[in-house]
This record gives sequence, C-alpha cells and structure tokens, in this order.
Amino acid sequence: MTRGSTPADVQQQVVAMYESHPFPSYEDKFRKTAEEMHLKMRLLGVAEGEYKNRRILDCGCGTGEFSCWYAAQGNQVTAVDLSGPSLEHAREYAQQYDLSDQVDFVRMSVLDLDFPDDTFDLVYSYGVLHHTADPLRGLENMVRVCKPGGIVVVSVYSRYSRLIHRQKQRLINRIAGDDIEKRFKWGKRLFPLTARKLKLRAHDASDAILYDQFSIPHESLHTVNEVLGWLDDHELEYLGAFGPLRVRDYLYAASIPEYKRLETTFQGYLLTRLASGGLKGMSRLLGFRPQQDRKFPRPSRLSRFMVQSGWFLFGLRFSCFSIAGRKPIKGD
Repeated sequence: MTRGSTPADVQQQVVAMYESHPFPSYEDKFRKTAEEMHLKMRLLGVAEGEYKNRRILDCGCGTGEFSCWYAAQGNQVTAVDLSGPSLEHAREYAQQYDLSDQVDFVRMSVLDLDFPDDTFDLVYSYGVLHHTADPLRGLENMVRVCKPGGIVVVSVYSRYSRLIHRQKQRLINRIAGDDIEKRFKWGKRLFPLTARKLKLRAHDASDAILYDQFSIPHESLHTVNEVLGWLDDHELEYLGAFGPLRVRDYLYAASIPEYKRLETTFQGYLLTRLASGGLKGMSRLLGFRPQQDRKFPRPSRLSRFMVQSGWFLFGLRFSCFSIAGRKPIKGD
C-alpha cells in the first residue's frame, strides 16, 4: 500500500486495474485448470468427495477459471469479484460450457461477504487476499461463512519467491509512477526474459499476466509461518499445502500421475525442470506410491525453512502457495 493510501484507495486502484485488464483471461482456460487442480486438491489434503456435489464459494473469481472447474465437478458454486468486466468474462465462459446453472457470479468483495454464517462446504481464495488492504479480514470472512467441518483454502504470494521480483517492481514503479500502462511497458522493456517466462508458464500469448505482475497497484507478501498462524488463530486444522511444505511431500507429489500435467508449466524454468527430474528419480528410488487421500502432518520449522529456501531459488515459478484448513465442528 502506497504511503497515504487508505484501504478504500487500495480497493479502488486494484479494481480499476482489473477492470481495464481482466485476469487471468488465459487463452486455454481448461488446460490451465487441468494442469494443476486434481494434483492441488490431493496435496491440500482435500478428499475427492469433499469437493464434489458440494456448495462452494470462490472469493475473487476473476474470469472464472476455477469457479467453472469446481462447477464441472458437480458443485453449486457462488463466485464473487469486484471487477465487472472479469465477471462478464466468467459468465461467458460458464455459458460456453453449459455451466451457467451451477455458477452464480456476484459482484462483491471478500472483505465484505454478504452471506449468512456457516453457509458453504468449501471456501477458497486463489491469489486474491494479497491484493486487498486487509488479508486477515478476508480470511475471517471466509471462515465465518464456512460450515463447521468444512474447508477453507487460502492462497497468497510468498515473500521468499517474490523477493527478487519485488525489486524489479520497485524499479519499474520508480520509473513509471502510478501509470499502469507505463509500468507494463517498462516491465516488458527492462525484463524481457521474465515476461517471456511468465507467458510460457501461462500458455498465453496475450499480455494479461504481465499487467498482473508488473502493473498491479498493491500486493502484500506472506510467509508460511504467518499463514499457519492465521489457521491457528481461527482454530482451523491443518490439512495440506500446495506447494507442499515438507520435502517428503514433494517426493510423494512426483509419484502421482497428475504430476505430469503440472510439469508442462515448467517450460522456460530450467532449474525447476532439473529439480523436477531429480524429484521423480528419487521418488522411484525410494518407492513412493500414489496413495489416495494421503494425510499430511503439519510441517516442522526445519521443513518450512528448507521449503521456503527452495522457493526463493525457483523464484516466480512458486510465486503463490496455498494452505487448507478444516473448520472445527461445534462441541468437538
């Protein structure tokens, strides 16, 4: 948040940016979600039966990729966002695949969710809370509207993964000021390799992801310890994480058939591809098996340190991390 900005200013600036440049807006939306979602849910510790035929809330749906993926699993989805153009893209996407009856798109902020307590079985926010002025308030709202025994998934930017990128953003902002178009142009001009990697990862020839990465008016960065603290403060039971928070869980991930799809997003990230090959080889050597509905212990401090150090080395490829927690049932 820039000096002197109020929470209302932050919201207005972020919404204005996404009104002009809806995001994600990937060219191949189904490919993007297919690459990661089944693997993501397994690593988050969410059993298949817990994200099918349920009532789900998407907090910050953007152009609707994830909302429609959940709807395609037989869920009834409510998806909220503050960007009108993004919601229009999302509605068109849902209509294209005959999912309109299963997704209700609503213009609303995660900071002011207008739903009764204990309404949804699964509440998630992928890459949104860090663009608000008060991520913790957003999480509190998500927990409030989640049913007891239900699941909350929060995904935020990693302080370690984005450390170098943050310095690039600061240089761009110093040159271009608050003008998002100038930020975008200077970002492409100064960091063409970064721009190329981002577009390769998204399988998207458009510049949508570059506006999201170079022009965004506000973002906050977070650590695993911080988000685990949020879970503890709200009495959420830790279920799992994506990316995983223990080395052995990466070896398990590499043994899962769905992992092959995720590997397609490593194009342009040589170090990540090399590490992935090593993980698969080690996983086979140690005899890891792709068991269904695996339980993930809470990571130790050493595991958190090791994993986040790795995220720093791999940079933007591990820009966001997600953690899932289960809301306690009253009386337990």
